[in-house]
Amino acid sequence: MKLSIARIVIHALLMIYALILAYILLGLVFKFYINADIFFDLSFALLFFTLAQCFYELGVRKALLFLIVTSLIGFLAEVLGTSTGFPFGKYYYTDFLGPKVFGVPEVVPFVWFVIAYLTFSIARNAFRRQEQSGKDLMWLALLAAFGSVAWDFLIDPMFSSYGYWVWTGQFFALPELNGIPLTNFVGWFVLVTLMLSVYFTVSKSHRSITQRSNTLDSQIVYCLLIVDGTIANWSLGNYFVIVFGLTAMLAFLAISYYSGKKKPVVENKTVVTP
Repeated sequence: MKLSIARIVIHALLMIYALILAYILLGLVFKFYINADIFFDLSFALLFFTLAQCFYELGVRKALLFLIVTSLIGFLAEVLGTSTGFPFGKYYYTDFLGPKVFGVPEVVPFVWFVIAYLTFSIARNAFRRQEQSGKDLMWLALLAAFGSVAWDFLIDPMFSSYGYWVWTGQFFALPELNGIPLTNFVGWFVLVTLMLSVYFTVSKSHRSITQRSNTLDSQIVYCLLIVDGTIANWSLGNYFVIVFGLTAMLAFLAISYYSGKKKPVVENKTVVTP
């Protein structure tokens, strides 16, 4: 199969991300020194991959809309969250993630874009018809939101243990997940559902969800996130977190994959009569 230049670029960015991640994970396993700057390299590699994937699958106009909608809603929710405790719970960011705007690190809105797009790209495999109903788009948003929350089950205990952010005075704190409140995961689910619902509305996505499909690369990156979260939490002794997060993330992949296999693509057909 002949690959386009765009697909080659996406594959190259995926390889760069995988190699940086492999180096970090080897450091965790074999306990050798890792410069803190490489974690930012990893984050930017993931961001550039996701941007390339987004522009390839959606086209320029819809990709820009997706980036703006998810990062803007994510930023506003984080400002509200760090100021009031709604919708995630009471927390604040430390200085590890760099410069902040209204208490929110500048990189955080792009994290919302990355996870919302990766789970959207994977979940859309379950909705492969040419035309999507409003019900299809609703279920797509809910499935992608589940995939995002599943990822947060792994990374929130991990990064809060590293001191990237601090949870304070929580209601419904979950001891099994390092005291992170239940409200955080509910907030994630509602927020990602809202992001995608707004995106579908402004982009008129009922006509066509994507221009092209490259689901496999998104699935590979999501699997790498599973490996990353599993090894990092293992090094921290967060064993229940691993079981819980791993189960949820694998369930998301399985639902997206097998639902897609049961729904063949329906082509638009034109009937010509004499």
